[in-house]
Amino acid sequence: MGKVDKYIINSSIFALFTEDFVFHFIIDLKLFYLIVIINSLLLIYKKSFVINKNHLLIVLFFIVHGVIMSIFVSNVVLSLFAQITGICISSFFFYNLLKTYGKECLFEAYLKFAFVIALLAIPMFYLRINVFVGGDRLNGILNEPAHYAAIMLPAVFVLLKRKSYFKFGLIVTTILLSKSSMGYLGLLLIVFIPMIKAKYLLKYLGVFLVISLSSIYYLSSNWDKPTNREDSNVFVRRIKETTESFEEGLKGKFKNGVNLSTYALLSNSFISIKSIKDYPLGTGLGSYPNQYEKYYPLMTPPKYLLTLDQSKINKFDANSLFLRFFVDLGVFSLFFIVYFVSRSIKLFKTDNSDIQQATFFYLIVKLIREGHYFPPEFYFFLLIFVKNFDKDITHSRELVNS
Repeated sequence: MGKVDKYIINSSIFALFTEDFVFHFIIDLKLFYLIVIINSLLLIYKKSFVINKNHLLIVLFFIVHGVIMSIFVSNVVLSLFAQITGICISSFFFYNLLKTYGKECLFEAYLKFAFVIALLAIPMFYLRINVFVGGDRLNGILNEPAHYAAIMLPAVFVLLKRKSYFKFGLIVTTILLSKSSMGYLGLLLIVFIPMIKAKYLLKYLGVFLVISLSSIYYLSSNWDKPTNREDSNVFVRRIKETTESFEEGLKGKFKNGVNLSTYALLSNSFISIKSIKDYPLGTGLGSYPNQYEKYYPLMTPPKYLLTLDQSKINKFDANSLFLRFFVDLGVFSLFFIVYFVSRSIKLFKTDNSDIQQATFFYLIVKLIREGHYFPPEFYFFLLIFVKNFDKDITHSRELVNS
């Protein structure tokens, strides 16, 4: 492998972890875009840069849909252009990177970087270097603990499958230190998703039904009993409080005691539901902030968040890619969601697609929690999930192995 190829591979994979590397020169310049642009030019020079027809058709759909919605709903052309530009730069580059070098080679480089960054993250955490607000949550060189946890999940899955327990244990430890609820969810899914096979379902279905029905009976029989006394059932009280907060939140009404994370999720869910009801065909890519402002006056945020100027938290990303996607694309987003589910089922039916299976855990966390359309790592994992690039590699396979 030539020096140029080694540079392209290593710099491109390092770029996945560079969301927090920003240089200010007149405007904020991200290292990620500098690497992507330089490496795209190198791939063009090597005559290894093409545009896939299906890839282009999806982008054209986003453009046409966004322009039509701008005409009939609200003018979001500038925001649409910004989103399309970011999506194209990132997704076209990673498509060609994967097409040229293959997922196996690039994922191996990702595993090496993930291990080194996890190794650095622990002393960074205890020495309070680049720590998250408060300093009690690990985020390494990433911007937030949740982002750190999400990007490490594919490495955790593959290292576990390979029985590389030292590296697996180190990365899992850093995710636990990140104290990210999405990281914890990802770890649980890594344990339980591979177990969801017909023989296990039949084996444990009876146990699951007994536990579920017993829990439902217990809750229903104690639901109407008073829970405002100190000696009342704590479990039932917590469930009722959570249910009430959820129901009120979806109506746009929030009690002063609601925490910031819960408010962020429920307030953006409220905005999304309102928008989808009024605009089932969507409002165009990049339109979510406009929709947020349109429906925000219908909410009653808690006073303490108004005082802290945090009542519009996640206004730009909906707190969830799932919510933002539904608002922007409306019913059309269902096609992408159905494809994601069917593709996931297909991948986990086979035993020889560890790398592609690993990307599922990043993507599911991404759908639930992170609402940006083009963070540095997103299209690397998404494209591996969608396509097995190693199947049609010819000259690049010879190049990598030389």
